Amino acid sequence: MQPAPSFFHRWIFFCLLALVVWLAGCTTVPTSPVPGDSAALNQALTDQDCKAAVAVLETWPPPVPADARLETAFLCLISDQPLLAFEHSGHFIRAFPTHPDLDYGFYLRAMARYGSWKALQEGTLVPPDQDRALAREAFILFRELVQRFPDSRYRDEVAGYLMDLREGLAAVEVRQARTLLAQGDARQALARAEYVREHFGTTQTLADALAVMVDAHQALGHDEAAARARHWLEVRFPDRAGQQSP
Repeated sequence: MQPAPSFFHRWIFFCLLALVVWLAGCTTVPTSPVPGDSAALNQALTDQDCKAAVAVLETWPPPVPADARLETAFLCLISDQPLLAFEHSGHFIRAFPTHPDLDYGFYLRAMARYGSWKALQEGTLVPPDQDRALAREAFILFRELVQRFPDSRYRDEVAGYLMDLREGLAAVEVRQARTLLAQGDARQALARAEYVREHFGTTQTLADALAVMVDAHQALGHDEAAARARHWLEVRFPDRAGQQSP
């Protein structure tokens, strides 16, 4: 028969058991996250300092609050920092897919891309591929906002931006058509101008496309086609037709 354990042995056993339970509790109970520096963020927002607000969020323990993301994105948008606005509105969309203001996040993201495109227009030499890519992306983002949130309060604002982007996309093609025409490639210039007539027929840029078509057809010796293009120009844009050389 084994001897009964002594009181001392039982005391050691229960002490070790208590220590194990305490250590297990320390490893499984999460600690509360350190709150972000809301005072610094509020100061950056008050000072309208986009980069300072971004710097605060970069050191903020996750998750960053939804309002902080939205307010920072908006501040960067109105501070002519569209890339930062795009980044933080995107963070908001991914982190809060069921947020009641999700449509506002989509709106800010689309506006940020639109802002990048408008900033590009201020340059003297605008790369056509970059111009076209930014305009198309902004157009798609605005369209996504309208399709996903048909009752959004921002829906009515989108129409004007979509029209502007369509004009911009048409203008890219016309600029390239004119460049090709000046380089002596009338056939490719004509193809781009006809593309504008087919896909952007409701834009004001159509007048420029028709003018290119007249010149391109004349360069190719297509007198009848040039006359038809001139007739379309006279019917749709009589003021512009008077500026076109015969």
